[in-house]
Amino acid sequence: MTSLTILTLAAILYGIFGSRGYGVALALGGATAAGAAFVAGSVVVPTFYATAVGAVVALVVRLVKRTRDPHPLAEPPAPGALALILLLVWATLVTLAAPELFNGLTVLNPAGSIAQLQAGVFSASNIAQIVYLALGVAVALFLARSRGAGPELIGVATGLTVLLSFWSYLHQIAGLPFPTGFFDNSPSFTFIDTEAGGGERFRGILSEPSGLAAAALVAICFMASTAVRTRGWRRWGAIVIALIATYLASISTSGTFVVAGVIIAGLAILAFLVRFVLGGKKVHPAVVAAICAAGIAAVWVLPTIIAFVSTTVSQKAGSSSYTDRSGADALSYKIFQQTFGFGAGLGANRPSSFAADLVSTVGFVGTLLFGVAVIYLIWRALPIDRYRPVVWALVALLIVKLIASPDLSDSSGVLWISIGLLSHAVWERTRATWDTSTSTSALDDGRGFRVTTPPRYGLVRAGNDPR
Repeated sequence: MTSLTILTLAAILYGIFGSRGYGVALALGGATAAGAAFVAGSVVVPTFYATAVGAVVALVVRLVKRTRDPHPLAEPPAPGALALILLLVWATLVTLAAPELFNGLTVLNPAGSIAQLQAGVFSASNIAQIVYLALGVAVALFLARSRGAGPELIGVATGLTVLLSFWSYLHQIAGLPFPTGFFDNSPSFTFIDTEAGGGERFRGILSEPSGLAAAALVAICFMASTAVRTRGWRRWGAIVIALIATYLASISTSGTFVVAGVIIAGLAILAFLVRFVLGGKKVHPAVVAAICAAGIAAVWVLPTIIAFVSTTVSQKAGSSSYTDRSGADALSYKIFQQTFGFGAGLGANRPSSFAADLVSTVGFVGTLLFGVAVIYLIWRALPIDRYRPVVWALVALLIVKLIASPDLSDSSGVLWISIGLLSHAVWERTRATWDTSTSTSALDDGRGFRVTTPPRYGLVRAGNDPR
């Protein structure tokens, strides 16, 4: 047991018996990304994946009930589910086969040191990464067909991380009582509080400052998008958390935050232009005034911002950390070539960025399956305004991961919760036009629906139009 065991169990029980559904337990588990729910020797279970076990049980129960349903095609399948399941199967196959196929291949182990694949030898990291991927996919599939799922789950996970980190910050500067080491108790992480020169850096309840910057950036994107779409205390709450997250990210002095922030700002401007200019949408006069004011201010502010970004990137490019990360990524792309695009298996290699991790561990096929699932869900969910904050959160997370965060095993849970929520958004829209019967005997069941195309297409038409 650890300091978070009781809280994790409480979150699980609340998810099971609470009125808001089990998704809340998953969000609460993801709020402590550097926390461990259980520790047994070298086995460390993060809080998110501990709560994810409950999603697996619920998913199994749901599948059993579906096999006993007289109308198993009463509801559409979860969008993106096939690609995610194939990703899990393919990743497992690669992890099991790679040591036999590429015995002696040079890789980077989780500790960052050079190692070689050995035929018939599987490390604890291999097993753990497969289990984490299975749990993550299960969470996505569970949320995809959970009627109680909603965008607020991302708000709980990211907002709570920001608030707990801010509490830790107040403890450092003002002596406010805070349980140090309670929310970040995982022995599997190396906790970094200083920079290369020895200067102090703030990491909140995350394992390192770059982790705090990534979590803060995701929170900023989600909360900013939420504030535009809400009113009253929800809007003000989102604004306050976004401001706190911005401040915490700034004091983390993370180069990842600067680079990713510039990219996301560019995407936000592009999205605005597409929506309001190319889309022919009407713009409120206040928005026009704000844009004009921002344009005038940019004359003085933009040079300073450009200089700051340039200095930050230059300093980062000249650091030993950047050299190590670049070398790890270069080796990972070499592994992709040496395995002919097959991959070395999950947990076999650990670079510093997400793209290098995907291609080097699950190869071309695994990367394609993941990309297809994510891009498809983002594209289908974009028109659904309520879930647009989730889209922004997922995009921000992926940009951060592409810059400096490897692993499919996202201990914050935001990756898999976001994928599950976007699948849920598309599923809800699809369900409205799905055939709820598979035989003509069930057409006249009081719902007033009649099949107008073959049942395999899953389309229905209201009324009794013989066409």
